[in-house]
Amino acid sequence: MSKIAVVSDSHGSIENLAYFTDRLKGVDALWHLGDHAEDAVPLSAWLNCGCVAVRGNCDPFSDAPLSYTVEWHHKRILLLHGHTVFGRLPLLYAAKEARADAVLFGHSHVPSIETVEGVLMLNPGSLSRPRTAKGPSVALLTLTDEALSAEILFCDPR
Repeated sequence: MSKIAVVSDSHGSIENLAYFTDRLKGVDALWHLGDHAEDAVPLSAWLNCGCVAVRGNCDPFSDAPLSYTVEWHHKRILLLHGHTVFGRLPLLYAAKEARADAVLFGHSHVPSIETVEGVLMLNPGSLSRPRTAKGPSVALLTLTDEALSAEILFCDPR
């Protein structure tokens, strides 16, 4: 079993990760879905794990790719920001084209989880500029050889 921290739209403000560190202890990796993709490095150092990042619309000078397909526990997961492929159906088609079991995206700053036609569609929301009353959010992705699941973690002020 592996646990992956999924973040998006940190916009250079990584201090909110402090609200999640207890719940993200021991994750195997951090995946950053863009808008300050370079934040993946200090965030993953904070969590003591490796990282992967994709470029968002606020990353014009980033070397990160626009999309990236990860193979983990016999699952294919498509990572992208969502500004070039926006909307439920285009995201689903992109996942199907990549033969992905899941598509992870950001951009809207609104967290969501749903499964459509067998594809897990996950938006972790925004670490820095949430568009929900619940505040900043991240996602925790759990992978086994048999299953793929996710949960949204909301800010838990101490």
